[in-house]
Amino acid sequence: MKRLIVMTFDGEYKTEGKDFETVDAAWNRSNDMGSRWYFYPFHFVTTETGKTVVDAPELLSWAIGRRVKTVQRIFLEHSKRPEMQDADCERFALTL
Repeated sequence: MKRLIVMTFDGEYKTEGKDFETVDAAWNRSNDMGSRWYFYPFHFVTTETGKTVVDAPELLSWAIGRRVKTVQRIFLEHSKRPEMQDADCERFALTL
């Protein structure tokens, strides 16, 4: 089983769904959300426990295999950088 989490620039996250049979099923849910999670633009698939990232978008593939807490910390530290103020999602992800 897998979970889908959605994350903000500062690392805050919400669990969007759990008990997905496959990683693809979790991504299908992510793709069907539309603008529902506008303020949580970064999506990750995690283990059943929600502690470890098992899949991520291409620009965030470095997060695969890392603990969600570690990814949160990295996002928070990065979001505090002066040059990241008012950055869009792509710029933020590219500079991580």
